[in-house]
Amino acid sequence: MTPESKKIGLQGLLEKKKVLICCGSGGVGKTTTSAALALYASSIGYKTIVLTIDPAKRLANSLGIQKIDYQEKEIPKSELKKAGVEPKAPLFAMMLDTKRTFDDLIVKYAPDEAKAEAILQNKLYQHLSNMIAGSQEYMAMEKLYEVVQDRDYDLVVLDTPPSRHALDFLDAPNKMSAMLGDSVMKWFLKPSLFVGKNSLQLLDRSVKRVFKAFDKIAGFEFLQDLSQMLVSVSGLLEGFQERAQKVELLLHDKDTGFLLVAAPESIPLREAEYFYRKIQENALPFSGFIFNRVQGVPKGPATPPTGLKARTQSEYQEMVYLFKTLAHNDEVEIANFQERMEFSKNGIVFKIMPQLDHDVHDLAGLYELGGKLFSEGPK
Repeated sequence: MTPESKKIGLQGLLEKKKVLICCGSGGVGKTTTSAALALYASSIGYKTIVLTIDPAKRLANSLGIQKIDYQEKEIPKSELKKAGVEPKAPLFAMMLDTKRTFDDLIVKYAPDEAKAEAILQNKLYQHLSNMIAGSQEYMAMEKLYEVVQDRDYDLVVLDTPPSRHALDFLDAPNKMSAMLGDSVMKWFLKPSLFVGKNSLQLLDRSVKRVFKAFDKIAGFEFLQDLSQMLVSVSGLLEGFQERAQKVELLLHDKDTGFLLVAAPESIPLREAEYFYRKIQENALPFSGFIFNRVQGVPKGPATPPTGLKARTQSEYQEMVYLFKTLAHNDEVEIANFQERMEFSKNGIVFKIMPQLDHDVHDLAGLYELGGKLFSEGPK
């Protein structure tokens, strides 16, 4: 293995990256891993924020706060100290609110306050702002960009949805940019087309039939709301498109890294393989794998202690055999996966996390898990 291909640890990764995007299928401990990574990073001196799209109450409780919302919320130092954590830098948590982020973009790119208010108060905008193609995924990436650019965090950790949905995140900036740059979209937003009922005469026959159908179903009020909204946003396209391109650049930036969380089971590993291939296709900065819940062999003698009854000795030996078999199977799964991925040539994190004998549900548990994540060696 050459020096370039030498695997690195999370500690080394923090020295190189400002944004870590944690991906993976459901049920592999991705959210818990994201929180543990962020907590431990703050404990060693990195001002950190963990962003989540799925505001699970369990995550908020684990972090010692009542709930996570769209505002950055610092984890109380008093709660950290109770858990035995002495952070050298503050830790924050935040939920990604896509609707609010969209509204903020409208305010940012509207030419004046009155125009922005007209859009925000438009009934159709209020109903459709979360339904425009790609908006939810894109707005989450937009908030990530805003946090990275406008805040002074040393580290931003993003907990994404399960992997197939996280691919929507990767494509969202391109989709938004393409949609806003589409000539058909720009034609559709021509103000001259939406002046009043008489403006339907300007449309060709097929488009006119569509609008007349809308008129019958929803009434002319619907067309008026549509007209007002489209005319209002037409002047914002250039700003939106420029921002989408900047978000896309963030995903490819050298300060960004993608961490793939997986478990040594067939379905999660297939998901991980699929996601890894997509990362490679998109030339995104991949930073490594974290394998969670890997079975180990509990400490204890391989042979039964003396003095046990014959039946107990047999059960003991069966239990030892079971744990050794499970551990061997996990080891083989990971080794085969590593061989298929051919990533040993990359300088990446390759961390194997043991199956814990307890659930992680509080700051103390997250801190313990973080310590294992940042420890040297595979476990």
